[in-house]
Amino acid sequence: PNKDAIAMLERAVGMDPTYAPAWAALGLRYYFDSVYSSGGEAMYQRSNTALERAVALDPNLIFAAGQLIVNRVERGELVKAYGDAKTLVERHPENAAAHFALSYVLRYGGADEESAHECETALSLDPGSFGLRSCAIPFEQLGNFSRAFDFIQLDAGSVWSSNNMVRYYLREGKLAQAREANPKPGTDRSSEMMTACLDSPSSASTAALVREYAAWVGTSPDPEMRYTLAPNVLFCGQRDLAFGLLRSAIVTGHYCGYDGLRNDPLFASLRGRPEFNQLLSAAKQCKSDFLSQTSHAAR
Repeated sequence: PNKDAIAMLERAVGMDPTYAPAWAALGLRYYFDSVYSSGGEAMYQRSNTALERAVALDPNLIFAAGQLIVNRVERGELVKAYGDAKTLVERHPENAAAHFALSYVLRYGGADEESAHECETALSLDPGSFGLRSCAIPFEQLGNFSRAFDFIQLDAGSVWSSNNMVRYYLREGKLAQAREANPKPGTDRSSEMMTACLDSPSSASTAALVREYAAWVGTSPDPEMRYTLAPNVLFCGQRDLAFGLLRSAIVTGHYCGYDGLRNDPLFASLRGRPEFNQLLSAAKQCKSDFLSQTSHAAR
């Protein structure tokens, strides 16, 4: 009940506006409402404000600083986020949240080897933390799906984990396991669409559902969401819509998913097509630009 938590935390900061941990917790809950519910851009901005307040009150509140970096990354502020994350790790090398924040920036910039290394460091410092679950993504980009599985399992039982397990099994061609892993229809948009695609892939109603899903994914301000969910749309037979999501993520959103385009078997049906080669070139340039910019920023 995230909205109930928001109301309680708003009361808490109203009672003591100098209590940094309450502002940090509120910033996270606003973020959840923006990304996973109906809060949209307004709640995203509130999240930034609350997290900035927390860091201003307590510059050593690493969780708040790390979440603020995550927020900025998802809106494309990679160079600034990278500088903040590097500083955070240098000041707190013993903290898992700091290393996770740096890994987050690196994976959006296409530096997947470096991102995976930061994820391994974070996990060694905080074994079993479900908050590290999305570290599965750089390992998927690199083609190390067994290690990606380990990170997905950090949050086993959640809808997020189940949805990612569906793609894990699709990569192996294990449709029965994918169907079993898929959350019950109605749990979220992804589970409803994947049920239809697995059970009735050629029906008109399934095609309509996929178009609706792709349109919804396309409205996300987070380019990684558009990138990682494109394979769902591709599996459901809508190649042009999948291309549209990938183009939006890479070209418009500057998500540098170069390694994943080369390594992920879910993109196998696209490889060799001229439009895919164009995306591959754009992703490679995106990664090169990120590495160049962050190299200059580090000097």
